[in-house]
Amino acid sequence: MSGQRYIHGGTDAVEVARLEKQARWVSPILLQRFEAKPGMRVLDLATGVGAMAGQLLERWPLIELYGADLSASQLRIAQREHPAVRYVRANGAALPFPDGSFDRVHWTWFIEHVSKEVAVKALAEVRRVLKAGGYAHFTEVDNSTFRTVPALPHVKAAIDALNAGQVRGGGDPYVGQKIVQYAREAGFTRIDSRPNVLKGDQRDPLFLQGFIDEFAEIFESVDEALGAPLTEAAAELRGLIREPRGELHYTSVTTQVFKT
Repeated sequence: MSGQRYIHGGTDAVEVARLEKQARWVSPILLQRFEAKPGMRVLDLATGVGAMAGQLLERWPLIELYGADLSASQLRIAQREHPAVRYVRANGAALPFPDGSFDRVHWTWFIEHVSKEVAVKALAEVRRVLKAGGYAHFTEVDNSTFRTVPALPHVKAAIDALNAGQVRGGGDPYVGQKIVQYAREAGFTRIDSRPNVLKGDQRDPLFLQGFIDEFAEIFESVDEALGAPLTEAAAELRGLIREPRGELHYTSVTTQVFKT
């Protein structure tokens, strides 16, 4: 959205399928507190290929949904895959909408890819385009929370490489820890930020397998972009399902900020 280097920016069929699968897996977790009434105008910011926009429409089919993203190539995919959404090419730090345009703004995994300066500008723009009484609902990462039991050396190296690549690209893989501060700097005073604490283990092998797949597929998707052998890490992580006491832990942060 900002023009900075973006790690997960592909539009090939494999990457689009991964993003759609990810959206299906995370949406029941990340959209638990989101609500929208019929006729509400909703903006899916940093919509990308429209994967989460599709999930929003599946749950709230009577909303008026817009998708905004800076990537023209991803928007073309979004238009093809989710044509009921109205798409606009836009920079998240300079949205082309009048004040008070939307009842809701949603995004997943946007602020992690930009600098603090851009993040605060984007949040201020979100505040501007929200109607009074509306809110933004968004989820960001905290990669410091990722761990496996037992420790897996190739996986640890892959996470380190992913984090370093994101920092080199101008992003922040730990931004979930800072999002409340950024929202306050953008002018929000009513903020409700909560962690999504996820633990996968053999008590629910289906959940564990889905959880493993999420990160293994991320490793595979950025292998070439990072110039690191992350496919080996993906294979090691997939082996965790065979560990009787294997565990996977990760915490993201979902935040609601209200226009008062």
